[in-house]
Amino acid sequence: MMNFKKWTAFTLSAALLVSFLPVQTHTTYAASTRMISSGNIVQTGANIYVDLTGNDVTGKGTKDAPYKSITKARSAVRAYKGVLPAGGVTVWVKGGTYNLPATLDMFPQDSGTADKPVIYRSYPGETVNLTTGKGIDSTLWKPLSADAAARVNPAISASKLREIDAAALGIQNIAGFEGGSTFTEKWGIADLIVDGIRQPIAQWPNADQSINSNRAGWVTMNGSADSKSFYYGEGGIPEDGDSTDDLNADNTNRAERWKKSIAQGHDLYLKGFWRTAWSPVTSKVGAIYPTDSIISLKDIPSGGMGDKFSPTVVNTNRTLNPSSVTANVYSTSTSLTPQSPVTYLSSTNNGVSSNVYGTTSLALPPLVSTVTSGVYSLAAANDPFIPDTSVSYRVGSGLEEWKAINYLDEIDVPGEWALDFKDGKIYYYPTGDLSKQIVTIADNKSSIVKFNDAAYIQFLGFNVEGGMGNGFELQRSHHITIAGNNVCYVTGSGIVDYYGNNNVIQSNDVFETGASGITVGYSGDRATLTNSNTKISNNHIYKIGTLSSLEGIVVRESVGVTVDHNLVHDTPKAAIKYPSDNNLLMEYNEVHNSSLVESDTGAFYTPQDWTSYGNVLRYNFIHHNQRSNGFYFDDGDSGDVVSKNIIQQSQTGFLMGGGHDNLARNNMVIDTQKAGQIDDRGIQRGYTATGAYAQNLISKNPTSGAWLQYGKDLKATYGYTTNLWTDILNPNWHPEFPNGSNISSNVFVQSGAVTTPKNGTFTVQDNLNLTNIADAQFFDAKNMDFRSNNPEIQAKFIGLNTIFPRIGLMQDQYRTKVISRAESGGMTNR
Repeated sequence: MMNFKKWTAFTLSAALLVSFLPVQTHTTYAASTRMISSGNIVQTGANIYVDLTGNDVTGKGTKDAPYKSITKARSAVRAYKGVLPAGGVTVWVKGGTYNLPATLDMFPQDSGTADKPVIYRSYPGETVNLTTGKGIDSTLWKPLSADAAARVNPAISASKLREIDAAALGIQNIAGFEGGSTFTEKWGIADLIVDGIRQPIAQWPNADQSINSNRAGWVTMNGSADSKSFYYGEGGIPEDGDSTDDLNADNTNRAERWKKSIAQGHDLYLKGFWRTAWSPVTSKVGAIYPTDSIISLKDIPSGGMGDKFSPTVVNTNRTLNPSSVTANVYSTSTSLTPQSPVTYLSSTNNGVSSNVYGTTSLALPPLVSTVTSGVYSLAAANDPFIPDTSVSYRVGSGLEEWKAINYLDEIDVPGEWALDFKDGKIYYYPTGDLSKQIVTIADNKSSIVKFNDAAYIQFLGFNVEGGMGNGFELQRSHHITIAGNNVCYVTGSGIVDYYGNNNVIQSNDVFETGASGITVGYSGDRATLTNSNTKISNNHIYKIGTLSSLEGIVVRESVGVTVDHNLVHDTPKAAIKYPSDNNLLMEYNEVHNSSLVESDTGAFYTPQDWTSYGNVLRYNFIHHNQRSNGFYFDDGDSGDVVSKNIIQQSQTGFLMGGGHDNLARNNMVIDTQKAGQIDDRGIQRGYTATGAYAQNLISKNPTSGAWLQYGKDLKATYGYTTNLWTDILNPNWHPEFPNGSNISSNVFVQSGAVTTPKNGTFTVQDNLNLTNIADAQFFDAKNMDFRSNNPEIQAKFIGLNTIFPRIGLMQDQYRTKVISRAESGGMTNR
């Protein structure tokens, strides 16, 4: 992807005295194969030219005497001091890679006006790359030191790996994860890019490796040992009854190898679903006890160890025999005196499912080898496990998944690498001849391009990549257009827009980002219900969240944002998440293969808010989505209108989790486990008129002003039976019930039934149920053409045959070609 200028080899000592190698040409997106461009040419009053062959000192910014850098062109725009020529200014950037020494910032002085915009665009037919990555000379890679070689997985030869001294090179972000010893999203370490492709950080099991029938890339716990420890082999009491030792299944003595490396000061991190099936937590290992088959984390995971739905182990109050304790380690004669028995509390699945746990009688986990006359005796062992009995925890289901990441000891396939915090070195298993490969290290934590209180600026047709922050970041900016760009290989998110309005994010390809694809937050004003008029349109977002599990598109705390014609797929969790918003319009989006890492989510997902009314989700196509639900209104979320969508192969078409006034009408659900679900989880979880959800609603001042009128308008527009907002705040109305929820006039093709709760005022009626796919008379179900000749379907889903072909990406001035569903991998499940 990136090529360097020719560079004379030099020694390591000399390398430390010079700057990093420049990055030159991007090869992945050749002009002939690019599917997006900088769009139609608009005539402006002035033109400024930038070319890598130009000169910032002697250049004049003309086509014949261009500047060399974009920052110099920005200075030329600033020289107008806000008095721009009629029609504005265009900055034309010629092909090549522009290695930015720091973030390219846009401030108020860089802004245009409504009739005089400032346009930065790539030259027609040429590929322009913007990166903050640092080029690394290939001669700096060395064979592993003896200490490092001793740690290599015995299944491969240490001679295949190489190391580079990142500390000596001055790479800054190598001391540890930004999130510390426990985190979900704060990654914050330097990244390795080779031949333009981010290399996969080392993990065990490998991403495509399935051990003992576990999901590829993961293994499972075998029950909890205490609030921060788990069994990887025999010893626990997992509910699934499986105590297989996944860790040592390949006979490479992994537990002992890891323990030795930890003792030498090399931190080991595990990523795991310690308590929930969502938001995996990355945790530093505190200790490993091979004799007991136990791994203990440094910190207690939030809520403690073990699946939240498995029985609880209450504090046992066991105490040590003081005479047998020496330096906090048990001797072979150490005894434990139990003062009260271990107690396991039964648990229910929060009222969502009839599948609840009954009273469970469980034996004491074998933390010790024998039990004699009420005294627990430990068998002789080095460094035995000492359980923390002061904190309650869960027994564990045996299905909690985990994996190891970023460890030299588990680099065993080409492309894998690890950053060792103690050594300050990067260890790498090359994919080819490093002397012929182009190596870049991303080490700039700031965004590549950032708008700060700027306005009326357009960025068109660039490749933005190779940074530790976000690709594009907008803060308090308005009337910004980000269009026709490739944004990839950034540690953060592709495009982030906070506190803005009237911005357009259109026809970008966003992929291989460490975090989310596109995030918009606090756009518009929820207090006054002022629309933001921001658009997220026609973007292709895929293979994101590779470092921190996040969504393809996130819209939070915003009003009046349009999300349309996007193709979102291969995401670790939800494809589109929209917490705490109003008046969103999400239409004509295509989503497939979401939730590839996490579960208990939806392709479209929104949680926990009684004020998030007025969001319309229509004309969307969700397919091959077997690891999540179609639309999930989680934990009381309320007020969504879902109409004329097609949901194929999901867990549940519409999952209404205890909220109010969620409407699903005139949709089509195909080959899905359960067509819909309305539940009353709010009873058990306390969604009452005095709870946090009610207080959030009260904070909007719903009895006066904008929110009072909003309630009246919603009721008139959508036919709610609820008197907004007085009913919801009335204890006698029972806001803990899913009142006002409605699943009606939908088409269910070869799908399970709608399940309903015992409590609440809700409606499920007039749905068409077709037993077989053949009955639907689809044009071509095998190739996912779900237009239909069935008159009953056409009566329920009016306009299906004209709406369906319009869903997904479309050609426009920036997107010159639209990929097929087969090309996006949308014909198969992952």
